Amino acid sequence: MSAMIRHRFLTANGIRMHLAEAGPQPPAGDRLPVLLLHGFPELWYSWRRQLESLGDTFLCVAPDLRGYGQTEITRAGYDTFTLAADVAALMDQLGGRVNLVGHDWGGIVAWHAALQYPEKVARFAAIAAPHPIRYWEVLWSNWRQFKMSQYVLGFQIPWLPEWQMSRNRGEFLAQTLKRSAVRPGTFKDEDIEVYRQAWSNRASMRAGVNYYRAAVRRQRELQKFYRGRKVQCPGLVIWGDKDFALSLEMTEKLERFFVDPPRIEILQNCGHWVQQEAPEECNRLLREFLRENPG
Repeated sequence: MSAMIRHRFLTANGIRMHLAEAGPQPPAGDRLPVLLLHGFPELWYSWRRQLESLGDTFLCVAPDLRGYGQTEITRAGYDTFTLAADVAALMDQLGGRVNLVGHDWGGIVAWHAALQYPEKVARFAAIAAPHPIRYWEVLWSNWRQFKMSQYVLGFQIPWLPEWQMSRNRGEFLAQTLKRSAVRPGTFKDEDIEVYRQAWSNRASMRAGVNYYRAAVRRQRELQKFYRGRKVQCPGLVIWGDKDFALSLEMTEKLERFFVDPPRIEILQNCGHWVQQEAPEECNRLLREFLRENPG
């Protein structure tokens, strides 16, 4: 039986955040909450299959991140340090310690939060989300990855990216999701419609693009922060073998970023939208990881 998804709002780090959640409230027994962070250009909705499945055992919480969906759109605060502080404040409201899972940009924020707030993270899982240092290494040494990442440079152009992506109710992004999903039927019309309602808001699209703009502007500061820091808790990395945005090389040489080597799982015939393209496999891996590594 699928767990029922609930919705609520709270204030964290000074902003009003929308949360979708499923599972026992408060968390059952000694099981810590599972905090699920979405990527670009998505919403809490990208975790719907995980909320429904893992919510039978764990309290699972999927927020709309700053500027997305029903969470407050702010003028500033889209740098990774502030985004991680949003997550830390949310973790405090969930009891102070969580199992942290992130996909794409949500995974970048999760990497940062796990490194900056190790006392708050019991387990950490990155799904199609590279360690920033490894991303930069591969970007400058792999021509294919450099070409795959050209959109990041395009996002540095003022106002144009958000205009293109929000026009015609997000038609450009709708087609991008459909074309880039490797597994047929990943995104049904009703799924795309949920996203379209958010993508038509140009201010929200600008907020999402600002994640990329802030990361480029503060790249030196971020690199200095990441150097020498290691994830203290058990780690899991999940990747699709046909990811159109992030090459498999991103999953190599990750042991140096963890105190203990992470578990790395490559899903075959799977693209970038891992938890939506392969929900059963993703749920199985997350469930095993959460049970094998008690908080």
